Amino acid sequence: MLHKRKKALIFLMSLSLFTIPQKSAFAETKEQYPISSGVQYKYSQEVINTHPQAINLLEINTADTYTQLDLSYPDPLNTLATTSAQAKRNHYEGHRVIGAINGSFFDMKSKLPMYLISYNNKLVNLGLTQFESEHYVNKPAAFGVDGSGKAQIEDYSLKVTMTHSGSTKEITSINKIREANELILYTPDNITRDPGTNQWGYEVIFTNASKNRDLAFGDRITGTVQAIRPFGDTTEPTIPEDGFILSAHGDKQEALKSLRPGETVQVDISIDSKWQNSKFMLASGPMLVNNGVYGLNMDPNNIRARERAPRTAIAIDKTQTKVFMVTVDGRQSGYSAGMTLPEFANYLIKIGAYKAINLDGGGSTAMAIRKQGQEYASLINRPSDGWERSVSSTLQVISTAPIGNPKYINAALSKSGELKAGTSVSVELKSVLDQFYNPLPKDLTKLKVTTTLGEVQGNTVTLSKPGQAVITVSYGEAVKKFTINVTEEATAFSDVPASYKYHKEITALTSQQIITGYPDGTFRPNTTISRMEAALLLTRALKLNTENVQDADFRDVPKDHKFYKEIAAVASQGIMVGKSENYFDLSSNLTRAEMAVILHRAFKLNGSEKVPFTDVTPETFGYYSISTLLANDITEGFPDNTYRPKESLNRFQFALFLYRILN
Repeated sequence: MLHKRKKALIFLMSLSLFTIPQKSAFAETKEQYPISSGVQYKYSQEVINTHPQAINLLEINTADTYTQLDLSYPDPLNTLATTSAQAKRNHYEGHRVIGAINGSFFDMKSKLPMYLISYNNKLVNLGLTQFESEHYVNKPAAFGVDGSGKAQIEDYSLKVTMTHSGSTKEITSINKIREANELILYTPDNITRDPGTNQWGYEVIFTNASKNRDLAFGDRITGTVQAIRPFGDTTEPTIPEDGFILSAHGDKQEALKSLRPGETVQVDISIDSKWQNSKFMLASGPMLVNNGVYGLNMDPNNIRARERAPRTAIAIDKTQTKVFMVTVDGRQSGYSAGMTLPEFANYLIKIGAYKAINLDGGGSTAMAIRKQGQEYASLINRPSDGWERSVSSTLQVISTAPIGNPKYINAALSKSGELKAGTSVSVELKSVLDQFYNPLPKDLTKLKVTTTLGEVQGNTVTLSKPGQAVITVSYGEAVKKFTINVTEEATAFSDVPASYKYHKEITALTSQQIITGYPDGTFRPNTTISRMEAALLLTRALKLNTENVQDADFRDVPKDHKFYKEIAAVASQGIMVGKSENYFDLSSNLTRAEMAVILHRAFKLNGSEKVPFTDVTPETFGYYSISTLLANDITEGFPDNTYRPKESLNRFQFALFLYRILN
């Protein structure tokens, strides 16, 4: 007796190791956002019992007007598809699949679902009805939506029986491979018209069935015996269009041997009242949480329970209005180890599960969600195989919300953090969502960008001076704001601060090494520009080849001149020519009219526009070039509506015109 007590104590101690809440040394929510009016997505990383875990969670409010749960199953039953592919296949207007997880177990060889699937009270697949304690599905239990529309996780009692001459016998299953000592009902809904049985059984073929397709809970079916295939007969029967077949093996054969041609048999399909008229049922297991407490109904020492693996589960809260879809990645060192079933059960209790049931896991574990701005749900977790496995069934969350008006905007800045004055920041419109988080088409003409500090051109903001800038991005009623701290820029030139009107243009040309300053660190923007300087800047801007240039026959530009090659390059291209008698006139100032002619030639500009300036007539030198620069938004006049064509050009003006052309 003492020995037995000692063994029992050891067992209880080992059991307690699995049922006590695990230690979470680290837990961090990495990402969280709504994907519909009734569904919240959350990705977290935790360290549980020293093992890293990557957990994806969908919290579903089924009380939301536009939120529903659905079940996807294959058609035909022996086909597979990935969770994300099934989500896309079941997605249509008014029925948007915004989240999905893999469903229950399936046979890898036959590809058939292994357990019960029902939809709209119809029996899609009965599968295995004998449950072994060491298997995941060790008891008949299912997740589904009942006749009142509430989610439930409960056991079930399903019976299929045949009655003949007052005697009732239990039918093992429907449209599955017949195993030893089983009685199977085959209907035209079977994968093939041949039930696929062998001669080591006894079979009765029925015709004139009152119903033989889309069998449902509560059905009572009758059929007339048409023929009998006795034990040992190798003839392959065909399921009649208007009938069905009962096939028995072993001790179940006695149930059929009293039947004679012409006699009638009654078949009844029933399920307990809590599942009658349900929207759908998906059998799986084991149970993990029951009535808010640890409820793993499997020996925690079972190898399946102890294995550290990817896991998938579905859970409900006590009100049956909140549903949790949960996946844990696994078998990926340093990222996510996966959980044991006791750890998984305790985690589900922690997030608020009142009841929870295990689904297929391992390489089948997958979650797809509608990422913000996307139309279709796509894979969000990292499957252990390195790719998404094709599975049999999936559980899906549906949004039936109509398309609404812009409510949320997802935009990003090209730069963030603390920025220097003079920095340009562009706005990228990533997505626009309505009030139900449905993605809307992006129309950039509806995008409006404003700032409290700086200038806006299109979707680009130039932060002009130090301070706190608020950049506001709006799209209809959708608004998003960004706050940026702008600091004083250590500008390249002491006389061109960030607040200088043309700081951006001068800085841009300087960074491209087109224009430079003076040795004393100044730019001298108001200093006039000579013809020699103009030739040098144009050579750099146009990236002209200065090797093997055509000789420039200018009397004032000898071949040993510092910038001979640059002057020869612009001259050979016909951009700048001498003034008279082969004289380039190096040091004379460039006039505004000359600037227009040179830029017109250099960049081969096209177009013309009426010249509005009071001091420019068709007889004015450079008239047509000024007209072309106006047409290309490169030049402008003075506030008094003059152009001042003979006025010398200064360095900031030339930088401004070059910048406008190059950009």
